[in-house]
Order: sequence, then C-alpha cells, then structure tokens
Amino acid sequence: MGNSGLRVLLLSASREHFPEPVFPLGAAYVASALLREGAQVRVFDAGSTPFPLRSLRRALERFRPDIVGLSLRNVDNAAYPRSRCYLPGYVRIACEVRASSRAALFLGGSAFSIFPEELMRLLRAEGGATGDGEDGILRLLRGEEGPILRGRLDGLDSVGFPRGIRSVFPGIDRYRVIGVQTTRGCPQSCIYCTYPILEGDALRARDPEAVADDLAFLSREHGKRDYFFVDSIFNADEGHMERVCRAILSRNLPVRFTCHLRPAVSDPSLFGLLARAGCRSVEFGTDSGSDRILSSLAKGFSADDIRVASDACRKARIDFCHYLLFGGPGESADTVAETARLMDETKPKAVVAMTGLRIYPRTNLHRIAVQEGILQPDDSLLGPRHYFPRGDPSWLLAKVGEIAGRRRNWFLPGRRDWSRAMAPRLLRLIHPARPLWRTFRQP
Repeated sequence: MGNSGLRVLLLSASREHFPEPVFPLGAAYVASALLREGAQVRVFDAGSTPFPLRSLRRALERFRPDIVGLSLRNVDNAAYPRSRCYLPGYVRIACEVRASSRAALFLGGSAFSIFPEELMRLLRAEGGATGDGEDGILRLLRGEEGPILRGRLDGLDSVGFPRGIRSVFPGIDRYRVIGVQTTRGCPQSCIYCTYPILEGDALRARDPEAVADDLAFLSREHGKRDYFFVDSIFNADEGHMERVCRAILSRNLPVRFTCHLRPAVSDPSLFGLLARAGCRSVEFGTDSGSDRILSSLAKGFSADDIRVASDACRKARIDFCHYLLFGGPGESADTVAETARLMDETKPKAVVAMTGLRIYPRTNLHRIAVQEGILQPDDSLLGPRHYFPRGDPSWLLAKVGEIAGRRRNWFLPGRRDWSRAMAPRLLRLIHPARPLWRTFRQP
C-alpha cells in the first residue's frame, strides 16, 4: 500500500465521563488496521487527560504525524432539558491540530457517520470515513475518491485489539473497564435509532474464538478483568451470544462483563450461561412498559417479554437496569404510569429514564417529526432537537419527575439534582469497575 513509515495520530475527542468514561475502542481497532499496513501509530485520548489541548500540543510536537484521524463519538449527550453540546470542544481540538501540526485532518466515528457534511465544514477537514473506520481510513490513505468515503467490512475477521497496544496507546492503563465488540449491525427498526445508519441493518459477527483471544490477551498482558460488550444488542443472535460465552468458559478466562440486551429472549436459560461466563450486569434497551408505546417505537417486543427477561436475570443473579425513553408517538399520562408500574413489578437495580427522543437524520422519527410539523424538512439536526407528543414537553417532564421522585433507584439524565450529580464521582472512587447504576440500592 505504500504506507510504511506513515505517521498517524488517532485522536479520540470524547471527554464525556458521565455516566461512565468510555474506552476509545474505535481508535484501538483502527490502530490495529493501520499497524498491519506498516504505519506508525499513536492514540491520543482527550478523555484521559485533565488538560487535553496542552497535552495534544505536546503529542503533536513529539510525534509529528502526517495524518491526524479525529474520532467523534457523539455531537451531544442527547439528554433533555439540559443538553450538553460537544461541538465547541471538537472545534478547539481541530484548531489545535491546525496550529501545532502540518498534518492532514481526517474525520471518523459515529457522530461523523451521522453528520458527515456538516462536520467536514465545521472542522475544515481534508477528508473523512463513515461506517467501518478500519476500512475507511485505509481507503482514504490510498487516495481513493473522496473526500467522504463509506467504510465497509464484509466480515469482521480483521477487527480486534493490536498486540502491543500499550506502545500505541499508553492510556489503556487508565481504564478499569475495556470495551470489546463482538458484532456490528442491527436488524431491528426502532424509529429513533441510528445503528442501522452507522453499522448497517444486517448483523455481522466476529468469530467467538477471536473475541476470546482479545479477552485472553488483555487479561494476560494488561491485567484487565472488567469489560463492556458494546454491541448494540448482544443477544441479537442468541446463538452467537451463546458461542461467545462458551469460548470464554472453555478457556477459563477470569473476566467480568456488562452488555446491552434486548428484553426479548427465546431461551431464558441462556442467562445462566451468561452468568457462568462472567456477566455481572445487563442493560436492557426497554424504552417503555406500555405495549402501545413499544409498538409505536417499533421495538418488536412486549411488556410480557420484559417481565420474562427481568425474571431470567434475577434467577441467574445478574444485576439489571432498564433504560427508558419517555415521549414517543402516542405517549400519554396513562402510558407513563403503565411503564412505572412495570418497573415496580420487575424491580430492576436501576432505571435510567430519558425524557424526549433525540431526533437524528435519516430515521423514521425524523420523518414523523416532519409530518407532524415539529420540524421542517431542511432543519439542521446538528444541534439537539427532541420529539415530544404534541410538541409539548412540560407535562411529560412533570409527570416523569413526580414518578422518579418517589423511587430511589430512578435516575433522570438531563435534570439538575446536586446529590445525583455528585454521586458518580463519589461512587466511582468506591466501585471504580462497576457500571454506576450497579451501586444503587435495590428498591
């Protein structure tokens, strides 16, 4: 390919530490692809340094990259009413790259895949790759027609952690919990979701033995024990999930992990296998406890499915959390109350409840918002816009706030509450390797 000796600095721009610091997994996987092509690679993680611009300046001066690959995870925190926009921080980072380096600036990451043209203009980049970054950045470096390319891996055999990652990313030692991906793509059709845009609507799975190889390497060489399987839905293919668990068990790997699951399971006994493989906690993408709202969101499961999945977790002694989204089409005071009753019935360790649905381009929710006159077709969505039934958030904020105020295990991102805002910092000192919600007391 002719990239031997090319110096590439992969820059993870995320500085969001709430509810948990997120390991820069995308940059690690892209680094692995570049190393195989003979490039010299370093990963700079803006989230693991208290003074990112000063540290970035030093990194640019010392490494002198030819290319800076800027990874953009989110444009905001998607919360309402107190949304946090990350774009000003991205602009400052891009300006520092320009001021301290002659490197070409390429963009990638999930935020870029959703807003490629807007972010190219905002950050004045030379090029960018949407989709699978491991493929996209190599095509950019080959000089293929751009400036925006769509990366696409037919299979995921090449995805994984670079051996010797500490020399590329010394910051790995700062993370107690490491992200690992076993699948890409989402065959579901939730009206608000961007995963089909980011990864495609067909599920692609890594070889379970390759996943186990990564876990064994990270455990053996870096002393890592705690992991987060970042698949959009780890049980999208229950057979694959089972094979990953059995690969972990066959090697007797000393791992503990958390994963995202869809609360619709054909075989509840699989939760026992999850627990034996090291699963300590599950985050369910539940969204609602009302069958009417689950249907309007196109979730593809029912309130009864949520009951079965919750019971299976409890029997396997796996802590679980329900993530809720209030405010979808058709939401009413009755459906909100119905959801609260189901949460009381299933007794999760925690409930994380968002109010209002963040609208993203090219989703069915975007089309609904335009049809209902909430948005104009050409409105920019780079800044946060949220969907509320009838366009009115006031009654919903009050209702959800009232319900959460009577339940100690509910958390509402986007609300100002001093005690809960301080809790993550205190709890992380006590339980640094747990998901924040696992430190909540059982209701």
